[in-house]
Amino acid sequence: MHLPSLFAWLLPISITAVCAVKCYCTDDHCVPYGVCESTICLVGILKSSNSVIRTCGTEMIGCRRNVGRWLDLCACDKPLCNTFSYLRNNAKREDEVFSGDSLIFSRIHSVDSNPSHPGPDAPLSTRTSFLTILLVGVPLAVGAATVVVVAFNYYCHLC
Repeated sequence: MHLPSLFAWLLPISITAVCAVKCYCTDDHCVPYGVCESTICLVGILKSSNSVIRTCGTEMIGCRRNVGRWLDLCACDKPLCNTFSYLRNNAKREDEVFSGDSLIFSRIHSVDSNPSHPGPDAPLSTRTSFLTILLVGVPLAVGAATVVVVAFNYYCHLC
């Protein structure tokens, strides 16, 4: 008599445990440890605040743009798969799939014609050496001189 009621009580729990996936959760309804359980994990960027939200949901698996309140939205069904890197990698992959031509612009002038870029055989600049001496050597010399003056003053007062 207790066996059927026990089976009826354990069946929904076991089905939920088999189908449910743990997901990271940064939404307002999350438990204190930042984890929720559902069949699908969501990670996306909200249109209203440009913030990354990780939560549980019921969307189709894959990444989409401009879905409801989401600017970008990715859904996955693996445990703890809704990370920002997952969103970034899959959103980038979607951009690559839908892009037509990969050439955005072509260079008209070569780099060598720009005077701010020295040629490969040009003499090395001494400006960086001067800046190194100015920013490293001078403070070290001033610090060393200060130590010498303080030490001399200390030992002179002992005599």
